[in-house]
Amino acid sequence: MKIEDLQAFILVYQYRNISKAAAKINLSQPELSRRLRAMEDELNIALMNTTNRRKLVITQAGTRFYHHAMEVVSSYQSALTALANERPSSTKPLVIGTVPIAGQYNIAQIIAAFNNHHPQFQIRLIEDQGDAIVADLTAGKIDAAILRDTQTTSLSALEYQKTTLLTDDLQVILAKDHALAGKPSLSIHDLQNAQIMTLPKGSGVYEPVIQLFNEAHVKPNVYFQSAHIETLTSMLTHSASVTFLFKQSAQPFMTDQLVMKPLVPPVTSRLEFVYPLRAGNQLLLSILHQLMTSDRQKK
Repeated sequence: MKIEDLQAFILVYQYRNISKAAAKINLSQPELSRRLRAMEDELNIALMNTTNRRKLVITQAGTRFYHHAMEVVSSYQSALTALANERPSSTKPLVIGTVPIAGQYNIAQIIAAFNNHHPQFQIRLIEDQGDAIVADLTAGKIDAAILRDTQTTSLSALEYQKTTLLTDDLQVILAKDHALAGKPSLSIHDLQNAQIMTLPKGSGVYEPVIQLFNEAHVKPNVYFQSAHIETLTSMLTHSASVTFLFKQSAQPFMTDQLVMKPLVPPVTSRLEFVYPLRAGNQLLLSILHQLMTSDRQKK
């Protein structure tokens, strides 16, 4: 039995659903089911009852095992953190990939200040779209990544540490003379006939916007996409179009000709710092601490 098996069982227990747990750790359902059966064989006891296909039932033994598994995994994760603090930093450049939000969230400035105070280290920050950053992280081309939570779902919780840096709310941005500008908040049904400009796929904005329309059974009228926020906001003045941006990332581009309206129901995104669990070192944790501390001070 491996630590990953314990982590997998914990997710199954919490979700009461093998499919959801498998998706969370980026495993196929058959592979996770195989692992669970192997655990039961090793323990020589049933941890769950799957005879009812609609509802997974955890046995009394499974509940007891869950609490022991939580203790073991918690201890293991504490050990990884302690080892990361002890693990010496490499002299090679530390490369962090980020989606294009480094300026709006003050990330580039924090990294620059860190480099200035610690000239013995070399931190490189590379901006790209989310799917490219994820591919580089899994291929080992970068050491860590700053991504939105919608972009980290493919990264297994068994292999990657994900730490929330901040949260932000999705907003509708439109011209102050737009027909909907007088409303205090907007729903997808308010926007069902709106012309939409948006950031492209992989931005971490496009995905939740499309999901919102799909859940409301409304087809979005997306007629223009740009990777540049300033392009989108500059085209909104005296326009019937709208765009969607996260509040803090939109603020530097707002003018007196634009207004920002919250969505109903609200949509919140987490910006996460992600790195391989067993690759953490002193420098990575120092950067993470600086990003989290600076964010708290800013708030």
